[in-house]
Amino acid sequence: MSRLTSVLALVVVATAFAFATPAAAKEGVVARVLTPIPRGAKPASKVSVVWTLYRVEDGKRIPFGAGGVFIRLFGADGARTPRAYASELEQGRYRARARVPRGGVQKVVIGLMGTACDSAGCRPSPALFRIVGKLFR
Repeated sequence: MSRLTSVLALVVVATAFAFATPAAAKEGVVARVLTPIPRGAKPASKVSVVWTLYRVEDGKRIPFGAGGVFIRLFGADGARTPRAYASELEQGRYRARARVPRGGVQKVVIGLMGTACDSAGCRPSPALFRIVGKLFR
């Protein structure tokens, strides 16, 4: 095997490891909303939502910190607002202000924006977290 082939093989393996590690790290992570969203929030108004991301290991909550964490609100008839990217207040604790969609908030998605690449190219690929606890008030 030539030196160039060896170097390229090492780069491919290192790149695969770099992309696999974050994916494995978010397995089992859940979102818990700390400030439930008002059921009567008016469309086009903004709501501030605080939540935590964590996984449970040996019976203890382990905070999950990352960049690119977002919340997205969905309303009636498929209405939705753009992703609202969060500020990480401390490790595993996030806050974002999101606009209420037409028809009020019917569904909430919390996720981590990533990228998926294949032979067709690269494209945005969000990973969504399961939400636990009280979501609305």
